[in-house]
Amino acid sequence: MSGIEEKARRARDKKALYGTDVDLDSYQSEAKPQSIVDDAEDLPNTVKKAALDVGVTLDDESSGAYVQMDQTPVVAKSLHEGVEIMDIASALKKYDFLQDYWWKLVAADADKYTADVAEAPPTGFFIRARKGMKTVFPVKSCLYLGSTNLNQRVHNIVIAEEGSELHVITGCTTPSHVQRGLHIGVSEYYIQKNAKVSFTMVHSWGKEVEVRPRTGVTIAEGGSMYNNYIMLRPVKTLQTFPTATLAGRGAVASFNTV
Repeated sequence: MSGIEEKARRARDKKALYGTDVDLDSYQSEAKPQSIVDDAEDLPNTVKKAALDVGVTLDDESSGAYVQMDQTPVVAKSLHEGVEIMDIASALKKYDFLQDYWWKLVAADADKYTADVAEAPPTGFFIRARKGMKTVFPVKSCLYLGSTNLNQRVHNIVIAEEGSELHVITGCTTPSHVQRGLHIGVSEYYIQKNAKVSFTMVHSWGKEVEVRPRTGVTIAEGGSMYNNYIMLRPVKTLQTFPTATLAGRGAVASFNTV
């Protein structure tokens, strides 16, 4: 058992410092695998409509796309040279260096929610903007909870290398027939020297969905992070406490919540 798994095991019943406690056992932990497609335009219409409802159009200009249906990454595609987009499980297998980023800004034993994600097979996106690469069009992602009563676990890593500029729009949503569920999203952002990142996340969940984001950000000298979090519809419970570390002179972080 790895150190991360051991930490997670010890924190299985650790309540969060803030927010309503959620009974994880009341949600299904296994999801039916979904079919992978070559392009976002080939997704089912129900998924494209749900994405559009949170402002994510998957068929127009972008720097790439990532779509996850329940626990299956169905699209992970870059459309811009210098921007890398992969599902996190594949990225961890390909890059040994990612172990230096994995669970470094968010602790696996922070609470029962991070522990639950750490013990599950990794799913989520890996996005990297290469050194000096500046994008105009955003990377678009959609985290789609399509099964009733599912515990959807996500772990994302974003790396903006020195002097890069990256824009990401993420829509998190359910179709109209899914009202109850749990979404636990762990996100770690590494913004290197003089890099700029804007990240807009739009949530539109069913009224009985419980949402537990866990976000850590580190920003080096001259770097910036502009984070917009928009909740379009009420949910059963939400608890979030994103944390940014300004790790160098001139580093800037801005968090806006609507």
